[in-house]
Amino acid sequence: MRLLAISLFGMAAAALPTTAASAQIGNSSLPLDIEAETFEVLDAERHIVWLGNVHVVQGDSSLQADRMDVYYTGEGPGGGWGDIDRIVATDNVFYITPAQRARGDRGVYELAEEVITLTGDVVITQGDNVITTTRFVNNLTTGNSNFGEAGTGERVRMVLQPARSTDTTESSEAAETPEG
Repeated sequence: MRLLAISLFGMAAAALPTTAASAQIGNSSLPLDIEAETFEVLDAERHIVWLGNVHVVQGDSSLQADRMDVYYTGEGPGGGWGDIDRIVATDNVFYITPAQRARGDRGVYELAEEVITLTGDVVITQGDNVITTTRFVNNLTTGNSNFGEAGTGERVRMVLQPARSTDTTESSEAAETPEG
């Protein structure tokens, strides 16, 4: 789950003029490919906007959203933009890897706090296991995750599938009928 949370918004940072370490959503040795219908730099506000079917790919990992906003602290040397403050992905947010898939309506990565929040119709899958909720919060520093929000009346649902055994000896022995 930590990998999912880190990757979900770490890749959005890759779309910006930042260090290489923050520019990854998957294998950082592979190129990062970002597409959108439009890209805006709002210099006075220290804000970058990717609009319209935003699609970021790195290796076999991808992030998709209708819109991605990146906000900077504005505290850079010589009056520069500074570090990334937060990244906000909105509408039809998907993070996909070969092992995991997460979907939500809105995702926010607060870099200083190292907290990622995914809200709306949240569905997280890994293999056949599924978690559905309206809110998922992951603290990257502690590794703690929280699903749902108290007092909303919304419930969290988790469906865990049993591990599949590759050993068929036991099942074939049980199927045999004793002769007698």
